Formats: sequence, structure tokens, C-alpha cells
Amino acid sequence: MTSIVLTTIYEPAFLRGYLDALRDGRLSDETSITIIPDRKTVPSVQHAALAAQQEGFRVTCPTLEEQEGFLRRLGVPMDFIPYNSDNRRNVGFLMALDQGCDVLISIDDDNYCPAGTRFVEEHLVVGRTTTDPVVRSSDGWFNICNLLKSEQQGGQSHGDPAAAQPVEAGDIFPRGFPYFAQRMHRKVELAHDTAPLPIAMNAGLWLDEPDVDAIYRLCRRPKVRTFKGPSVIMGPDVWSPINTQNTALTRAAALTYYYIRMGFPLQGLEIDRYGDILSGYLTQKCVKHLGHGIRIGTPILDHRRSPHNLFKDLYHELAGMVLLEELVPWLREEKLSGSTYPEAYACLAEGLANATGKFKGFIWDQGGREFLADTARCMKIWGKAVASIG
Repeated sequence: MTSIVLTTIYEPAFLRGYLDALRDGRLSDETSITIIPDRKTVPSVQHAALAAQQEGFRVTCPTLEEQEGFLRRLGVPMDFIPYNSDNRRNVGFLMALDQGCDVLISIDDDNYCPAGTRFVEEHLVVGRTTTDPVVRSSDGWFNICNLLKSEQQGGQSHGDPAAAQPVEAGDIFPRGFPYFAQRMHRKVELAHDTAPLPIAMNAGLWLDEPDVDAIYRLCRRPKVRTFKGPSVIMGPDVWSPINTQNTALTRAAALTYYYIRMGFPLQGLEIDRYGDILSGYLTQKCVKHLGHGIRIGTPILDHRRSPHNLFKDLYHELAGMVLLEELVPWLREEKLSGSTYPEAYACLAEGLANATGKFKGFIWDQGGREFLADTARCMKIWGKAVASIG
């Protein structure tokens, strides 16, 4: 069973494309869609889920009361997954695992499935080996935007088409790519002579709005036009940020895919918009520890970004940008133990808790260490929750 999970508060315009893809691929009986509503979710989401059920699709939209009852059954504290937060998708992840999913796919509500896209089929690469080339990098980093062809809006404001200048998407970096690594010169090769790795995580990419941070949106306003390809597998020592848009995991890897809680005060800022990036890095660490692979590329979705105040986004993202500059190097070097994903994740949570005192200076002295300690605490709660599912 494959489970697609998302949370939304907006009109469910995204849903039809995924239903069509399931019908075209004859996968509607083998795939469920779980839409997690929040307190601000519009009523039409529940109506759309019911309409899809009447068409024969496995679409659920659990009420707030049903969500609370489910979490109580798992013994999860009610404040563990806050309302009015994209953190609510954790409820859907746990529900999918509880329902016995073999593959978990996370999407955002502004990810649209273009006609003809083999969405689930492409993601079912997880749990298998592939012949896709393997990325080798001189400094252990790979810019996944190198797989995209973009158009940079330059010159005039207001997106004047006459000012559009084609550029390589490699001139931009995905949200969560550390700035120290952006400044590095690296040699990247695609190898075909390596032993195949079983894929535990598959990150599909996006057209239209690339997932870049607010700095790039304010300065460059990039638009992605095409996927250049090819899909690639990151080498065992190669890293890149991975978000929760269009990302699939094996059931085993999904046991570590806790979406990190945001909203913590740091140096007068409030960290947000990096919960998915942090969860992607933490799961990535476990995947690498267990000798499994991470694939980047297809399926390709349209990212029709919902309205955002970019200066507000920057305010929330800035703390995350600073935090990653030191946290990710620590993460890459941290040694894990354990032969299963839950064991590796428990070891990582304990390691993070023990490392909090090592971080000092800007951000860290005013909330950063407490944020890491709270994150480690939440990771341990998550571990108990997935253990109760079995």
C-alpha cells in the first residue's frame, strides 16, 4: 500500500490531478490519500475528500476530533503536534504508518500533478535498486537545481517577460543548502560503475517555482521551465537538502521522518519554514548510516506557490539559515549505531541532545541550544509513537 499525505487550509484545487494520475495508472485501489485539516482548513476540503470517495478513491480527511483520538491511542501528548502549523502533517505520517503503508509519499498543497505524470509509479522506485547514475562530489555536496533549467527574472520589476533571461538553475540553490557550501567550488561527476544501492528515499523535483529560500526569491525570482535530468542517486558521502514536497520513503525510512516543530524563538527571531529541511537532513543521516540510497529527479510536479510575503518568509528563514551553517557539519560527522532505522534515529536523537552544549555564539546563545534540546526531546517522543505502531 502506498500512502500520499499532506496538510492544507486552502481550497483543494490540487486534488484532481492526483486522482487522475491514480486512475490512469490503475493504482487507485493500492494508494490512499490522507489530507490532514487544521483549525483554519476550509470546509471544501472535507467535501472534496467525500466526493473522491464516491468516485471510488481511497481519500480520507480525518476531523480534528478523529486526529486527537488517534494521537491519544498512540500515547502522544496533545501539544506534541501543534495546531495552525504545517507540523500537522506528522499526524498523517503516523496514520499512514498505522494503516500499514509500504511507501509514504509527502506532498504540499501547492504541488500540482501535471496530466500524464506517472506520479506514484515513479516514486515506487523506493525499496528497489536502479541503474540511475551516482553523483560523486569533491566536497560532498550536490546542488539538485543543476538538474533543472530555469529562467531568471532580471532587469525590471513586476516580472516583465521582456526582462526574462535564461540561466542555468545551478546558479540558484535549493532552500536549506548551507551558504558555506554554496561558496565552495566543487567537481561533480556522474558515475555508472558503482554497485546499486537500495533506494530508501526519492525526492521528486518541481517546475515553475523552485524550492529556494526567500533571499533567492527576492533577488532573482527564478522560474523553472524544464527538468534537464537525469535522475541521479546521491553517493554515500554526498548531501543535499530534501524537503517534504514530492518526497517518497520506504516504510522503514519513514519511521524517522518526523517533521521538526518550528516556532522556537532564536536571537529575537522565530524559526519557521525549516521543519521539512531539518527532518530531511536527519532522515538522510539515517539512510546513509544504513547503506541505502537517495534518488533525486522524477516525478516532476508543478509548484504553484501559494501567496507569500517574502520579507516575512525571510524573517522566519534567517534563523534556520544560520543554524544550518554549524549543525549540518556536525551532523555529517556524527557517528551512529544501530542496524534498524528506529535504532539509528534513537541514537541520533541522543547524540543531538548531548551535542547541544557544543554550539556557542550567534543564534546558539539565545535559544539555539534550547531549540536543539527540544528537537531531540520531540524526536524521542516520535520514536515512542512509531514504536507503539509496530
